[in-house]
Amino acid sequence: MKHVIIALSLFFALMIVGCTKSDNQTHNEHQNTASAAEKEIYTCPMHPQIHSDKPGICPICQMTLVKVSRERAEQSDSTENMNDMLSLTGRETILANVATSVVETAPIIAETRAYGALEIPETAKITVSAKFNGRIEKLFANATGLSVNEGSPLFDVYSPDLVHAMKEYLLTFSSDQSLQSNEVKQSAKKRLMLLGLTEKQISQLEQTLDVPTTMTYYSPAKGIVLQKNIVEGQYFNEGQALFEIANLSTLWDIAEVYESDLPNIKIGTTVDIKIANANLKSFKGTVTFVYPVVNQQTRTVKVRIAVNNQSGILKPNMYTETTFQLQKGKGVAIPASAVLQTGKRNLVYVKVGHENHFEAREIGLGVKFGGKYEVTWGLEEGENIVINGGYLLDSESQLKTGNSASGHQHQ
Repeated sequence: MKHVIIALSLFFALMIVGCTKSDNQTHNEHQNTASAAEKEIYTCPMHPQIHSDKPGICPICQMTLVKVSRERAEQSDSTENMNDMLSLTGRETILANVATSVVETAPIIAETRAYGALEIPETAKITVSAKFNGRIEKLFANATGLSVNEGSPLFDVYSPDLVHAMKEYLLTFSSDQSLQSNEVKQSAKKRLMLLGLTEKQISQLEQTLDVPTTMTYYSPAKGIVLQKNIVEGQYFNEGQALFEIANLSTLWDIAEVYESDLPNIKIGTTVDIKIANANLKSFKGTVTFVYPVVNQQTRTVKVRIAVNNQSGILKPNMYTETTFQLQKGKGVAIPASAVLQTGKRNLVYVKVGHENHFEAREIGLGVKFGGKYEVTWGLEEGENIVINGGYLLDSESQLKTGNSASGHQHQ
C-alpha cells in the first residue's frame, strides 16, 4: 500500500510539471507570435496609407496587400506628417544613387537655338544684260556653275549698233582739235563705255583706227554663273538678260527664331553655326539684320547672319543650326538634372537638417544654357540640392506617403 501511494504521488507530480512546462511553452509561443505580429503590417504598394495587420486586398485599387515592417510603416506615417519632407536610411540613399551639390552663382548666358538655311546675299547677285542688239559669235562662259573673275571674257559678239558707235568715235579723231571737238570725242567715248567696252579696248581702237567686226564682252564682276540664257549663234535684243552671276564669298544664314526668343537676339553679336553635314566643322557668323515681320503660321522671325565663305566650303541652301548667346550677368544656376518638371511646377530636393533628410521645394526657372538652368527664385547660394536621383526620391516619397511632391499620384 505504501508503495502504491508513493507511485501515485510521483505520477501526479510529473503531471503537474508537464502541464506547467506546456503552459510556459504555449505562453512563449503566444508571446513570439504577438511580437511578430507587432513587428509586421500589411500595406498597399500603390496606396501606402492603407494599413492592415493581416493579409488582404486594397479597398482602393484591389491589389494584394504586401507585408512590411511596422517600423517602416511608422516611418511612412511620420514622413506623411512632414510637408514634402523625405527621410532615407543610409542604405536607401546609396541604392537611389543620390548625389548632392552646393548651389553656386555663375555667369548666366541666354542661349537660343534656331534652324535655317544658307542663301546667296541679294547684294551679291548681278544680271548681265544686253546693252545693244547683236549675235553671239563665240561663248566662253558656256555652262552654269562656272567661276568667272572680273574682266574674264564672257562672249564674242557681232553688233551693228556697236560697230556704228565705234566708227563715230574714230570720226572724232579726223576733225579739228577745238574745244567743241574734244567734247564730241569725250561724248563718243562715254557712249562706247556705256555699251560695255573697256578702257583697254578703246585704247586699242584709238591706236589701230580700225573697227573690228566682232568685239569681246567681259564680265563686270567676280562670281559663279548661276544662269546662262544664251548659246552660240543666238541673236539677242537690247535689255535681254544674258547671264546671272553671284559672288559666294559671303553667304547669308537665314535663321527662323521664335518671337518669344527675340529679346535674346542682338545685331552685331557673333553666333555659332553648324551644318547638317557632320563632316563640316562649325562656323562663325555675325547677326546683321532682324526682319520686321512675324510668320503667321510658324510664329517665327527671320534673322540674317553674314557668314564668311572665302574657302567655298559652304553651299547655298545648306541647312543650318544656329546658336545665339547673350550674356545676362551673374545669377544662381543649377544643373538641369536637379530639376523635376511636372508641367505645373518646377521642383528640386534640398538637403535639410539631418544628413539624409530632403525637402521638395518649388523654384522658378529662367533660361537654360550649357546643361544648366537659371534659378529666378526659391534657392539661395550655399544650399545643398540633389543633382542626381531626384526622380527616385520623388518615387520614394510616393511609396512612403502616398503623395508625390511633384503632384503625380496613382488613382
